[in-house]
Amino acid sequence: MLVSGLKRWLRLGVISGLIALILAPGLPVKAATTKVSKVPARAAYVMDATSGQVLYQQNADKRYPIASLSKLLTVYLTVQAINDGKIGWDDQVPMASNLIKLSHSFAYSSLRMKNGEQFTVRQLVAAAMIASSNSAATALGEYVAGSNAKFVAQMNQQSEDWGLEAHFISSSGLDNTDLKDYNLVLPDTGKSEENLVSAKAISIVAQQLLKADPAITEISSQTQASVNGTKIFNENSCLPGKSQYKKESQIDGLKTGFTENAKLCFTATYTVDGQRMVATILGGDTTFSAMNKLIKQLKASYQLETTPLSNQTISLSNGLATKVTAQPTASQAGVWYQDKTAALTTKVETKLTPIQLSRGMVGAGDPVAQATVTDTQTGAKQLVTYKAQQAATVFAERAVFAAKHQADQLIQALVTPMQRATTK
Repeated sequence: MLVSGLKRWLRLGVISGLIALILAPGLPVKAATTKVSKVPARAAYVMDATSGQVLYQQNADKRYPIASLSKLLTVYLTVQAINDGKIGWDDQVPMASNLIKLSHSFAYSSLRMKNGEQFTVRQLVAAAMIASSNSAATALGEYVAGSNAKFVAQMNQQSEDWGLEAHFISSSGLDNTDLKDYNLVLPDTGKSEENLVSAKAISIVAQQLLKADPAITEISSQTQASVNGTKIFNENSCLPGKSQYKKESQIDGLKTGFTENAKLCFTATYTVDGQRMVATILGGDTTFSAMNKLIKQLKASYQLETTPLSNQTISLSNGLATKVTAQPTASQAGVWYQDKTAALTTKVETKLTPIQLSRGMVGAGDPVAQATVTDTQTGAKQLVTYKAQQAATVFAERAVFAAKHQADQLIQALVTPMQRATTK
C-alpha cells in the first residue's frame, strides 16, 4: 500500500519537487503566474496609472474607433482649463440651439435639455462622464476653446504633445455621419470620418485625467445622478448594482463608449492593493465580462511590491534655504513582477521649475520635489511628485539680509577712508 502510494506521488511529480526544494534551498521562489488569455476584442491595454508600467497589451498601438471614450480627453482639457484658472467649476454655460436639438435626439442623447437652460461646468462634466451626454461634451469644448473647431484642434494638439496615436474630429465621439445634422462637421473632414485612437493612447489620456483630477472617480463611479432635476444613468455595467459587477475587480469608473462601428469600448480604472490601474478594451461584444476576466487573470499573474511614501521636509535650494513640508501625490509606489521579487530603493530630490526659481517663490500645492522609486532588479522606475503644503520663498529671508549686511560693511570700509581724506 505504501509502495503504491509512493509510486503514485512520483508519477505526479510531488516527491521530485520536494527533493528539488531540499537540495536547492537558496533558490528564489517565483511568483505564481497565470496565463493571460487573449481578449475577445480588437485591442486591449493595461497599465499602472502612477508608474505607467504595462501589464498587458494587444494591438495596443493600432488606431480604432473609440466612440465616447473620446470624452476622456474632452474632460481632461476642461479640468486642465480649470486648474489653469481659465474657467471655473461653477461657471454657467449656455446651450447653443444645435446642442439643444442634439439633446432631443433619441439615438444620440442621454440628457434632454430645454431652450434657454444653462448648466454649470460641473454639471456638464457629470453629464459627460456618467450619462455620456454628447451635448454636454460638445458644450464643454466650445466653452473651453471658444468654438467646436478650436477645441478639436486642441484635442489633436494635446495628443501630439503626448506622442499619442490619435486623431480626433469630434469632442463627443460621434462621427461625421451623426454630426452632419447638427452643424458640427469640421471643414475638410470626410463624410464618414470618425475619431481613431489606439488603446494605449486613450489609456494614457485616462492616466492624465486621473492625475489632473484624482476625484474624477467620485463622478465616474456614480450609477445615476440628477442634473437640473433630470435623472441621468451610467451604462458602465461593472459598477456596484449592475449586471457585470464583480467586487474583486474594484472598478470605480472610468468611461464607456459604443457605436455600431466602434462596438463596445471601455476604459476602466480600478485598484489593486492600493495601486491605481487603467485598463482599456476596444471593439468587443462582451467587453464588460472580458474586462473582469482580464483583471482577474492579471491579479493572479502579477504580484506587487510597494514602498510607502510619506510627507517630506524639502530644502528649496542649496545653502541657506527655506524648507517646506511636501506631500506626495501618491501614498505608495509599486512595481509589478511575475518571475522575481522586486528590490525597491527611494530617492527624493528637490525639483523646482525655472518660473519658481525666477520668482523666488513657491505656492501651496506647487510641485517642489520628485521621488524616484527604482527596482534594482529590473531597472523599472516610478516617479512621484511631491507638492508643497505651504507657500514659501526659495531663499530664506535671513540669507538675503545677511548678504545685504555684508555688502554694506564692505562699502562702508571703502567709503570711510575716502570721506576722511576729503575733509582734510
